[in-house]
Amino acid sequence: MTGRLALVAPYGELAELAHQVCEELGIEASVATGDLAEGVRVAAGLVAAGAEVVVSRGGTADAIKQHLQVPVVEIAVSAFDLVRTIAQARNYGSIIGVVGFRNVIYGSKSLEQVLDVTIRELEINSPAEVPAAIATAREAGVEVIVGDAVSVRCSREAGLPALLVTSGKEALAGALREARELALIRRKERARARQFNVILDFTYEGIIATDQAGRITLVNPAAEKILGVAAGHLLGRLAGEALPGLALKQVQDTGQSRLGEMHRVGSTLVVQNAVPVVADGEMVGVVATFQDASYLQAVETKVRQELYLKGHVAQFTLADIATRSPSMQRVLAQAREFAAAEATVLITGETGAGKEMIAQGVHNASSRKGGPFVAVNCAAVPKSLLESELFGYEEGAFSGARRGGKKGYFELAHGGTLFLDEIGELPLDLQARLLRVLQQKAVMRVGGDRVIPVDVRIIAATHRNLEQCVAVGAFRQDLYYRLNVLRLNLPPLRDRLEDIPLLVGLLVDKICSRTGRLPPVIGEEVLHLFRCYPWPGNVRELENILERLVVLCGGRPVSPDEIREMLAGVTEAGPGGVVADTLTIELAGTLAEMERAIIQHTLAATAFDREETCRRLGISRTTLWRRLKDLDVS
Repeated sequence: MTGRLALVAPYGELAELAHQVCEELGIEASVATGDLAEGVRVAAGLVAAGAEVVVSRGGTADAIKQHLQVPVVEIAVSAFDLVRTIAQARNYGSIIGVVGFRNVIYGSKSLEQVLDVTIRELEINSPAEVPAAIATAREAGVEVIVGDAVSVRCSREAGLPALLVTSGKEALAGALREARELALIRRKERARARQFNVILDFTYEGIIATDQAGRITLVNPAAEKILGVAAGHLLGRLAGEALPGLALKQVQDTGQSRLGEMHRVGSTLVVQNAVPVVADGEMVGVVATFQDASYLQAVETKVRQELYLKGHVAQFTLADIATRSPSMQRVLAQAREFAAAEATVLITGETGAGKEMIAQGVHNASSRKGGPFVAVNCAAVPKSLLESELFGYEEGAFSGARRGGKKGYFELAHGGTLFLDEIGELPLDLQARLLRVLQQKAVMRVGGDRVIPVDVRIIAATHRNLEQCVAVGAFRQDLYYRLNVLRLNLPPLRDRLEDIPLLVGLLVDKICSRTGRLPPVIGEEVLHLFRCYPWPGNVRELENILERLVVLCGGRPVSPDEIREMLAGVTEAGPGGVVADTLTIELAGTLAEMERAIIQHTLAATAFDREETCRRLGISRTTLWRRLKDLDVS
């Protein structure tokens, strides 16, 4: 505790004794000499250097208390010290004056008979009264003065002999121990106060407190932010006047807590708790904590989303998939049959055709519907993370690995279904590991040395042609055969045009229910344009277009021109034709010839911007590159 304690000795002998006592007790303290005003100056310097508690004696201790905002421990004058000094004073005369504060001189007169002297008690209340006390003593025939340093100095200046009442080791040791304990307590109090202030400053809850009179005494930064009012405008004001929207005054008046209530403060709706502060059976104030209701709603929404995602729940059933298309109805019938089996299902179809919805429906129609449905998009997870995400990892498997390791998707899906979306994007090295898991029905975590059995049904999906990927070496043939046991081919939206009116009605209702907007009026001419559009993004693109219509045309009819603008120049095609931009593709010739014509036209329409071409055609850059190579498109 170096530098935390300071001892200011009014005389040199006390300073020397203090060094000795500190060494014997093992107490570290800064010791200096100074009496009265000089002692105050010396103490101020020690406090500036970091001293927390000052030890001193007599008038010097009083002067330090008056001038410095620091705890002062006074070195007591014991009865033994007083007796010893009076006994020495007999050498100068038999009439002895004892000058000092009442607590020092009290009882000294009782020593008269013991020491065979006459004692005059001269009580003072401040060092300034010493000269008058000495003059009184002189008039009373006092022959020698006993007192502190100031009394001795004034006596000698008045021509009277004087002896200093010195403090012994016992008194000095007691004062130093008390000062050490006081410094330790103050340090703990400061730490507790600092902790309290940090809590107030960094909590997300607004906190306001009042005193016994109902005046605001505390406003934390969160309260300022939530209420939009600076603390300076609130402190010292009556809570009922400054913040009538909060229940501070009501709690002050009734003494009853108000918990979980909603109140409007200005333009802010807050959820608050207000409780009385009671000490010794008496209410001494009120504390209110509150939060912005909109913030709580946002947090609740986020928590619900995270819990839902961590719950790995399949939301859709096969009955949720509405269709009038015979081809789609055949797919659903197959899906119901496949749900009763345990074999792997491979779902193929273009982007946005509803592959994950079908996968969830198969899971919910199966015997595993009570288990988890874990979905992972193989194209969305970085290759460097995909292995550890699929198979999990052990603690210390790599830098940044979570303490205790982490379960992979296979372990999380135990007893349920693992949906591997965009399986065609899975790297070849991970395809080998996936095949091994499918064969052994067990996984080994990254960095692990034990095999973990898993009971998982696999449903895979892709928009790619896996047969072609196998042919060019981009996909393992053995894994393809392992996945391609039960296969569902989803038709694109352009091949089930009879579903468009049904889907438009259902999706508009869904969007309006979610957004609270009025539905647009979609007439037959608009539906005709929808049937003429190729929908490269399938149902997902249709839903996006409908949401745009709800926002822009809610409550009014949609004009065909608005649709033509949204669908990039769609035009009406004749019977049997399909429109892509301004090109009508006749269903004639070979599939390769029609595909070459579509790609050439789209490239020309996008000024050979391959990224935009891929977006319009709903294919990846790799697929476009392969098509250009296979079809010899220039």
